[in-house]
Amino acid sequence: MALINCPECGKEISDKSEVCIHCGFPLINTKCNINGVIYDFKEELPIALLEKVDDHVSAIGMIRLKTSLTLGDAGELLEIIREKRAIPSSFTPEFPLENRKELYGETGVRCPYCHSKNTKKISNTSKALHTALFGVFSVSRNSKEFHCNHCNSDF
Repeated sequence: MALINCPECGKEISDKSEVCIHCGFPLINTKCNINGVIYDFKEELPIALLEKVDDHVSAIGMIRLKTSLTLGDAGELLEIIREKRAIPSSFTPEFPLENRKELYGETGVRCPYCHSKNTKKISNTSKALHTALFGVFSVSRNSKEFHCNHCNSDF
C-alpha cells in the first residue's frame, strides 16, 4: 500500500481507497471510452462534481473541448458523472462524430433561424473588406461567425 495525495483536498490517502476519507472525492476511474477513444477526465472530475451552475457550464465546456461531443452529449455525460459521482468506463454519444456532417452539413453548423445546413464561415478577409466599404456600420456583422446561404442571415 502506498500513500498518494487526493487530487481534491491534497491530503494523503491510501492508493487503494475508492474515495478520499477526508473530502469524499472519488478516486476509482477517471478514464472513459467514447467511440473507441479513451479520454482521461482527471482534470474535469473535480469541476464536474461541484454543484454551482457556473461549474456545470465549465465542466460541459471542458468535456466538449477534450472530446468534441455535441452540447447535448456532453451534458448527458456530465449528468452520468454527477449521478454516479464517478466517470463511466464507456459512453455512447447520441450523435457520434461520423453522423455530424450528415446532420449539420459541411461546416458542422445549422442556421439558428431557418435551420438550414447550407452555411459558410465568414472569413476574416470578408470582414475586413466589409469594414473598409461600410466603416462603422459593419461592426454588427464583424461579430458574426457564419452566414446562411438559404435565408442570408449572419450569426
